[in-house]
Amino acid sequence: MKMVMDGADVHRQSVLALIRTKSTLKAASIACGRNHGYFHQYLFQSKPRFLPEDVRIKLAQYLGIAENRLREPELFVSIDPPATQQSEVRARLMVYGRGSEPGIDMTAPVAEIDCPPSLLRVVDAFAAYIHDPELGPWLPVGSLIYIDPSKPLRPADFVLVKSGRTGRIAIYRGRTADGIVVDTGNGRDESVQLATLTGFWKIVSVEFP
Repeated sequence: MKMVMDGADVHRQSVLALIRTKSTLKAASIACGRNHGYFHQYLFQSKPRFLPEDVRIKLAQYLGIAENRLREPELFVSIDPPATQQSEVRARLMVYGRGSEPGIDMTAPVAEIDCPPSLLRVVDAFAAYIHDPELGPWLPVGSLIYIDPSKPLRPADFVLVKSGRTGRIAIYRGRTADGIVVDTGNGRDESVQLATLTGFWKIVSVEFP
């Protein structure tokens, strides 16, 4: 059997094992919107040297694991502030969602807030305002949802599904060969192809107005 390169590529051995426990290299490549041989080239030829962020996110979602498990060791950096700044530095969280549309406009942040303790170490965490009256009463207008992209998704989790520049709230039902199944609140499950998505992430908490 062909082996992934040794030494500095121990990480690739781990990625290969993760993919093979749930899928094939070809299926994973297609699910991430790449050519059939993409992950074979990455694992066996080191092309590319580092997985692009969008590929890491899609592969993590496809495998149901935290995205940071797919980061090459060289990309990890310490996020602990210097000891002298521990009491002074407070992380900020970007907030999306303009009030002009029922969907969540994710073109650009509309505000910044103090990051809750549970998300301080989640680099890609963000929040969004709810303006869609159809989501009431369980998510009334003015609610603030918190997103943790590092959390794996399980059936019945609430998710934020992003297509293009707009996000919508749904209940995650599971995966298909080339996409995901969600319930957007109309009582029917909807299949969404990965190729049409720019992201889907777990909602971990809500602040009500």
